[in-house]
Amino acid sequence: MTMLALMGGGCSSYQGSTLSSQLASWNDTTSFWSQVATVEQDATRVGKVEGTGDPAAVRTDCIVLSNDTRGAYQLLPSPDSTLTSGLDQALQLEQSAAGDCYSAAAGKASLLARADDERARARIALGATCALFNRLTATSACTL
Repeated sequence: MTMLALMGGGCSSYQGSTLSSQLASWNDTTSFWSQVATVEQDATRVGKVEGTGDPAAVRTDCIVLSNDTRGAYQLLPSPDSTLTSGLDQALQLEQSAAGDCYSAAAGKASLLARADDERARARIALGATCALFNRLTATSACTL
């Protein structure tokens, strides 16, 4: 079961008579893409700190990635089910990466490659949802 399914979904309460205006309202109200940019920065930082060989620093950054990813989940659902589904998938990957990188830094080194792969797949999925958002809103509000 996805985190989004656990949170429940509902109809859009965002202003606007069109999907485009509802999405713009959702983004303005939640600052969603700003939160996602923070998640992306966290994921990049995890990748860099892994190279230092400092397990405590890696675990700390993995916790930050997990916390910020959960913060992004709290801003879902979006007014568009396809966008929400893509974001749910991307954020699940990011959350899995955070857990796997934490476990890898705690001694389960075999999970390191999996965490790196999950972060890379999450980055691709977030980029695709960013492009979808921009198409649906006819804007360039998302700049991942």
